[in-house]
Amino acid sequence: MKPAAARSLLLCALCLAMCRVGGASRQHEWEKHGTCAAQVDTLNSQKRYFGGGLDLYQKLALNSMLQKLGIKPSINYYQISDIKDALASIYGVIPKVQCLPPESGEEVQTIGQIEVCFTKGLQLRNCTEPGEPEEPASRRPGAGGPGLEVCEDGPAFYPPPDETRKH
Repeated sequence: MKPAAARSLLLCALCLAMCRVGGASRQHEWEKHGTCAAQVDTLNSQKRYFGGGLDLYQKLALNSMLQKLGIKPSINYYQISDIKDALASIYGVIPKVQCLPPESGEEVQTIGQIEVCFTKGLQLRNCTEPGEPEEPASRRPGAGGPGLEVCEDGPAFYPPPDETRKH
């Protein structure tokens, strides 16, 4: 269990809802995140964990909140700090934005997922608590999936579905 797991839970509601994980992927996500969350009675089974993640996803309405703030998939770039600040203004906490680093011939990183963190009581909390040092992105492995890492400050591509990885 990660040291932070003793203090809080991380539910990747956006990823779970968007990816509609099933089969081996569902088992992987349960083993990676759910077994820690199982300390909480309301999340102590795969069904409760994934159902709870979907409920939180719907309550947070992250996609519609981003759109209301003018942040929507497009061929334009967004500053990572602008995304974090916009979400902090809505939710009162700082999320973790994860990106795919630029591939050969690409100019900027691509947003892969946004994590929102919760306490064991399922209250929103900052994904990096005050006093916890943030490692440089080059040393932070992605928690969310293959190739993902915490985004560097600076521009990022938030692609429309038909433009993924074409920048």
